[in-house]
Amino acid sequence: MRQTPYLVIMIVLLTGCLQELPFNTTLVEQNLVVDALIHNLNENLVVKLSRTLAYGVPPQPVSAAKITLYEDNVVKNLFLETVEGRYEIAAGDFESKLGAAYYLKIELNNGGTYQSDPEILLSPLKADSLDWKAGLKNEISRDGNIRKVIVGIISVHTDLANSSKDLFLKWDWRSDFQFTTMPDCTPFKTTTTCYFNNSRISKELKIYSNKDEGQQRLNGVEVGYESIEPEYQYYEIHYYSVVQQRISEKAYEYFKNLRNVSEQNGTIFDPIPAYVQGNIYNVKNKNERVLGYVLVAGSDIIRKKINAADVKAQYPLSSTKDLDLCGWLKGAVGAIYFGGCCYCYEFDEPVILKPDWW
Repeated sequence: MRQTPYLVIMIVLLTGCLQELPFNTTLVEQNLVVDALIHNLNENLVVKLSRTLAYGVPPQPVSAAKITLYEDNVVKNLFLETVEGRYEIAAGDFESKLGAAYYLKIELNNGGTYQSDPEILLSPLKADSLDWKAGLKNEISRDGNIRKVIVGIISVHTDLANSSKDLFLKWDWRSDFQFTTMPDCTPFKTTTTCYFNNSRISKELKIYSNKDEGQQRLNGVEVGYESIEPEYQYYEIHYYSVVQQRISEKAYEYFKNLRNVSEQNGTIFDPIPAYVQGNIYNVKNKNERVLGYVLVAGSDIIRKKINAADVKAQYPLSSTKDLDLCGWLKGAVGAIYFGGCCYCYEFDEPVILKPDWW
């Protein structure tokens, strides 16, 4: 029987990284992987297409596909490929309609045609507030040891009093910060303010169902965390953005099963976890296994701004920008050269354009 590295792909979908799991590496089924989100935000719609190859090999982007967005069974827009395997509809070219049913039709250049099941774009549920606090988390080092690390934890509060019991939520989040270069770097004493996205945040799958709970309020639901190191991300302004997504029960069950599979702790002798069925199928061959999910989610964004004083109120930062990180510019004893004091591109984190909401 052929075995597919489903767990590897599930971990890609959940965390964006590969973890080593043992199985027969010579028996591989190539599968289409679809990662798509249809929402109501003033942001581009994005579809990512790839195909599994072999164990230890990242999925290969699938290019030159025709992807059509349908709204209530009527053609709404076509996605344009922006980079290999990534397809987008610009925010200005699409206006979603709450209560409408959306699905995708994907036509590959090899003749394969795929389609997702229609899902309703539900009205979003707004979050009330976000909290940031310093705390401890376990981290597994490269040598397999577990250690405690200081992290910043983001939690969300949401009132559910007027919500129905068939409420299903999912959360995504991101972390961005700014850093201003030092005037000592140029003879004219000029500075540049740079903006960065912290890609080293936790990517655990966070979902919630009110079907059986009947809660009136969600208090302090942890949606993610990031290491406080490197501390320079907290020297100036740091923003957290949390997207609270209202999803269907079918989507909730899919992500719950995906999470359960990815969290299994076994040995090298345990069987490969079962394939998790999404909402995408091959129109001509419904027995073909397609990985991923076309998520339709009524979404709301809430942001929290913190600065060095907010962090220091809970955690004493061990360094400063002027005296420690960039102290080498003034000849401070023991200071180590850090190019980011002068150049944005010297940081490990990717540079981004200044967001409109900053």
